[in-house]
Amino acid sequence: RLVKCCLAAMATDVKSSGSSKELFKIPGSQLGEGKALFAWQPDGNYLAVVGTSRRVEIYDRYGQVLDDVVLTAGGNVLCLDWDKDGEMLAILQSGNSAIICWDSTSRKSNFVETNMKDLLWLKWSKVSFDLALGSGKGNLIIYNKRTSKLNPLLGKHSKRIFDGAWSVENQLVLLSEDKTFSVNSNTGQAIRQDVLRGEPSEIHLGQGMSAKDDSNTSVSILIAKKIVFICSLQKDVRQSFDFSFPLKYGDVLVHRWYYDGAFIVGFSSGMVLAKEPNAKDSMLFTSQMFQVGVSCIDVSPSMQRAAICGGNHVKFIDLKEWKEIPGDSLQFSVFCDQVAWTPDGNFLTVSLSDGTVVNFLASMPVLNAAHGSTYAYMSSLREIKVEDALDESGRKSARIEIKNEPDLVAVGKRHVALGKNNISWIYSCDKQGQLVREVDYLASVEAMSLNRDMIAVLYDGQVNLQKIVGDDDGKFTRSFPESSEEAQVTCMQLTEDFLIYSTSQGTVVYFSLEDQTRSSDFRHSQGIKFFASNKLGTRLVVVDSSLKGFIHNPVDSSMLEIPDFPAKTSQVLWDVKEEGVFVAVTETSIVTYKLFLATLKGPRVDKVGQTDSPRHLSPMILIDGVLTHQTHMGSIARLVLDSHSSLNPDNLLASSSSKFAQSLALGRLTDAFQHAITLGERSKWDELYLAALQLFQTKVAFNVSRYLEDCANVMALEQLSQHEDKHLLAGEIALLVNDDSLAQELFLASSNPILALDMRSDLRQWDRALRLAETLAPSRIPHICLQFAEQLQTQGEYEAAHARYEQARQERFAVGGRDVEVRLTEEHKMACKVGIAKMELRMGNVAKGVQLAMECGESVCADCAKILADMKQQAEAALLYEKGKMYERAVSLYINIKDFKAAQALMPLVQTPKLHVRFGQAKEKQGQFKEAADAYERGKEMDEVVRLCLQQLQQPQRAFSIVRETRTTRGAMECANYCQASADYRGALEFLLIAKEKDKAFELAQSHDLMDALALFLGSSGSRGEYLTMARYYQSKQQLEAAGDFFDKAGDHKEALRVYLQVGEKALDKAIGVVGAARNEVLTHTLIDYLMGEHDRIPKDPNYIFRLYMALGSYRQAARTAVIIARQEQELGNYKVAHKMLFDTYKDLQGQGIPVPRELQDSLLLLHSYVLVKVLVKQGDHEGGARMLVRVSNSISKFPAHIVPILTSTVIECQRGGLKKTSFEFASMLMRPEYRSQVADAYRKKIETIVRKPSKGEEEEPVSPCPYCAFPSSSTALECPQCRNRLPYCILSGVKMVASDWSFCPSCSFPALHSRLLRHLQSDTSCPMCENEIDAAAVVKVENPEQHLKALQHKEEEEEEKAGDKQPQQD
Repeated sequence: RLVKCCLAAMATDVKSSGSSKELFKIPGSQLGEGKALFAWQPDGNYLAVVGTSRRVEIYDRYGQVLDDVVLTAGGNVLCLDWDKDGEMLAILQSGNSAIICWDSTSRKSNFVETNMKDLLWLKWSKVSFDLALGSGKGNLIIYNKRTSKLNPLLGKHSKRIFDGAWSVENQLVLLSEDKTFSVNSNTGQAIRQDVLRGEPSEIHLGQGMSAKDDSNTSVSILIAKKIVFICSLQKDVRQSFDFSFPLKYGDVLVHRWYYDGAFIVGFSSGMVLAKEPNAKDSMLFTSQMFQVGVSCIDVSPSMQRAAICGGNHVKFIDLKEWKEIPGDSLQFSVFCDQVAWTPDGNFLTVSLSDGTVVNFLASMPVLNAAHGSTYAYMSSLREIKVEDALDESGRKSARIEIKNEPDLVAVGKRHVALGKNNISWIYSCDKQGQLVREVDYLASVEAMSLNRDMIAVLYDGQVNLQKIVGDDDGKFTRSFPESSEEAQVTCMQLTEDFLIYSTSQGTVVYFSLEDQTRSSDFRHSQGIKFFASNKLGTRLVVVDSSLKGFIHNPVDSSMLEIPDFPAKTSQVLWDVKEEGVFVAVTETSIVTYKLFLATLKGPRVDKVGQTDSPRHLSPMILIDGVLTHQTHMGSIARLVLDSHSSLNPDNLLASSSSKFAQSLALGRLTDAFQHAITLGERSKWDELYLAALQLFQTKVAFNVSRYLEDCANVMALEQLSQHEDKHLLAGEIALLVNDDSLAQELFLASSNPILALDMRSDLRQWDRALRLAETLAPSRIPHICLQFAEQLQTQGEYEAAHARYEQARQERFAVGGRDVEVRLTEEHKMACKVGIAKMELRMGNVAKGVQLAMECGESVCADCAKILADMKQQAEAALLYEKGKMYERAVSLYINIKDFKAAQALMPLVQTPKLHVRFGQAKEKQGQFKEAADAYERGKEMDEVVRLCLQQLQQPQRAFSIVRETRTTRGAMECANYCQASADYRGALEFLLIAKEKDKAFELAQSHDLMDALALFLGSSGSRGEYLTMARYYQSKQQLEAAGDFFDKAGDHKEALRVYLQVGEKALDKAIGVVGAARNEVLTHTLIDYLMGEHDRIPKDPNYIFRLYMALGSYRQAARTAVIIARQEQELGNYKVAHKMLFDTYKDLQGQGIPVPRELQDSLLLLHSYVLVKVLVKQGDHEGGARMLVRVSNSISKFPAHIVPILTSTVIECQRGGLKKTSFEFASMLMRPEYRSQVADAYRKKIETIVRKPSKGEEEEPVSPCPYCAFPSSSTALECPQCRNRLPYCILSGVKMVASDWSFCPSCSFPALHSRLLRHLQSDTSCPMCENEIDAAAVVKVENPEQHLKALQHKEEEEEEKAGDKQPQQD
């Protein structure tokens, strides 16, 4: 037999992909060739299998053979079926009139003789002990297991009964080959029989019409392999449906119901579909799952899966999502015949065409428990694994091998308890995993709980508490409830210190393990369904019979309702690490809550998140928002709750905003503070600040305020830290969050209740403060009444305010039946009197109010006057304003009531112009024009003054002066009209222009020939049209220069230039100004042609060209022109004129930031050197003068007008300065024939002597360092031989500048040697370059001229570049 099994196992190949694992296989060679039948016991413990060998074998779920039933008589087995309790297996054979019944308890078989040899079908009832059997002739037999009676019913159908089913109402539905189906009672009595439209082949029952009502059972019958016929079994419902399908699907081979009202159909084409018979869009699933026909379908409601056989494959459908499960299938080497799940969905059995039966573990039995961070779970069918969630090393894990598969598991610190039926096994929780104890109880174990030393077991509504070890005699064993009058226990839990249990009547009991007494009894209004305790048992989550959730505190016996608690909660877990966090687990979601033990309003539970629950979730332990759970395959998985998702260290993509929100919701305010810093949003800081105050975390609130630099809150929170009274602290925090009602309650409950009164006073809630003062501080009532009266006054409740003012004046009064006497200050009494005065006025008692106001002083009079003014009591108001020294308001009211006498007395004290104007209007109406004019003038209403001066007072000059100063339009027209009426047309022109009546002014000027006067008055304020009119007028009068001026003002530059050129040289400067302003090429060329003599063949003075270039901004051209003009002047001997022109041009170019051309610099240097000769000789510096003359004489050709005099001066000064050799050279030049005759007689003989008797001895010229590179060279050399830079020269000596002796002329900014400048100022205060006076105090020595030298060098480079660019153009 063993050899056959092995050979068959090798022959039948199985490939499993997905979650199903092969558990054991029964080969066809063992059962016999051909089709095999099998049936699972209802509780899934035993499997009955039979093949053609006629040997029924009974297996347990692990593949062990428990028993076998050898069938000696009869043929093959036709049917196998277990009764509802799984106690008896009925076996039906062909050709055997006896039914074999195998008893699972005694493991014995007995025979039930029916005396019918053609039996074909049998089926046990789902709810009773009845077994139905159908025969080939249509007869029915009902056998009762309890009574052992047979009830034969002959002729139930006319042909064989081949299929049937029992309903949950214990009705029997039979299907016969006579094309009918019948509905019968459990005694066989016919209830209904209907004829079918075709040949039936399969029948099933399902809750198809209403998934929520089990009594509404439907029957479905497969007809002619084309139609699924469905009808209801209810007596009053005759509704039926025929479901046909597209022909392309082929024949309908099998169908099965799913409990929620859907059925699945398999076709010969391999197509599988699912429908809802009572839905409009009834198609749930359609898929071509196989290439061959579907042979079998079975549904597991617990797994929400359907297994589909087709060919040699078994595939699966997810009935929750209605999708085929990809990658999850079974493949065999032969065709599949039948497939079936165990009722719990843990096992799947497949029979194959070769008779092999294969069993698969579809899902592990999900069994687990937890205690603290330790959890135990069923890792395989014969093993319990214990692990510690906080132990990453795995050293605390243990594996415990077990003999029996348990129904319950519990774990403690040192033990694991397993339970099945009425037995519990206790194992040590260590590496050995030894069985410590086995206990039998009087009833089936419902729940177990362990701590370190004890175990509590719930069974039959009571709790058995005993020691795990060391209590063999039961001395420490106790049962609860201890009184028979108490209700049954519904839930219990052991902590280290307490046994906690609840009853169906709502009682929650804490039993102290140490004292062996009841520590706490609490009675809830509803029965308790279950509860979950935190680690210490200090808080319970209680779910009552109304499915509401509460937090129970055993200390004060309080019940705090949990908001939004799911009604379908099946389990509650407390977080092991995070205090106050727990979750409510339902089938579809996991809701996270946070319990805050101390808030401003007491304990509070917040819902902080909700997570979608994975299917088949079995939670075990919650640690820091990570839920450890067991999957349906028995493995361990971890789920990060959505409430903690952003805080999980593995989530690197979480935003700071989500981290902040979750930290805040969970009360992790320190973490929230860090996230708020990252976010930097004010709204987040406000949320954190408010949450910190609500949770009494004042340190966090203080840190928030300090971070935000909120000094007020920082100081307030610093003071909070000084409070030792909890109620005082809470009250102050309530104030900070603006909950004054709560703050009052807390202050009144504190050690200093007077703070409640202070708070109401600070909030100006005087009515509430008054009520508190009556009991807390009666002496403060007058002060509160005064404040209350002022508040009522602002609200317009004058009578009530008057009453409170009166009450505030009382120094003796009665409160709560006792007399109170207080001493009021004079200030307080005065405030009351003032208030009463105002309220008297408000209530209409004017006389009394005025009298009281005048008794109270100036400021009160002013306030009361305003009240009277608002009440239209103007006379009294004016009087009080005057008493209050508010004279302007008093005058305004006096004027309103026409009391001018009273007003006039106060007018000198009035500063408001408007009041003076009003007073002036009143005086004018009275005919007092002088007083009116004076009032208007004080009121700055000058037009009215002008009007009165012209019309009433006959003071025109005063009016003219006012208009010329104010230039008002209205006043100007008044004056213009007056002047015209007086024939003063020149004055009329002036005032018409001021009045902006320019058209009238032109008409008047033309009619009286006063255009010159008009032009004078018009000035620069005219418009273009007005200027053009003036220009044409003067043009018509041949006053061309004046016409040109107005054309220029009008912007008509072309016409202005034409007219100026007609005038001639007299107007050339104006013409140049026009062209410079126009910047028009045509006009520029027109003027240039005129200046060059193109018009009259007479070239004009070159200075005009120079001025033109300057006006146009063509500074380079101007510079070149200046050089030309200067050269002409120089040739004519006008050296100062040439020097001034070059200097002015130099400064103009420098002011515009334009590099000065080298030619201009050289010309200016040469002329300035000539100018310096006189200065130096005057100062007695003959050598310096001689060297300047030498520089000039070296370019003597540029001084043609004075060649001989200059050379003569050079010879003489060189002799004086000791330059003998140089003197001889220039003396020799003078003795040339062309110059000799021009030498002055006074010097000729001396010069001839120098030439005849030369003395050529001469000292070397002094040297000085280059300011750029410090290379020494001759002082008069202005180009460095080393760096080749052009060197700046001193304007006082003509020698090059020295970096260590640098200064500037304060007027022209030309460089000068500082020492030389100071010496020069001792004899002369004018600058030889600009000829301006030099302020000695403004002279400053420049310590480091590097910046100035760089600027000079940069300008030189720019000039060289531009000179280089222009050279090719000139070529």
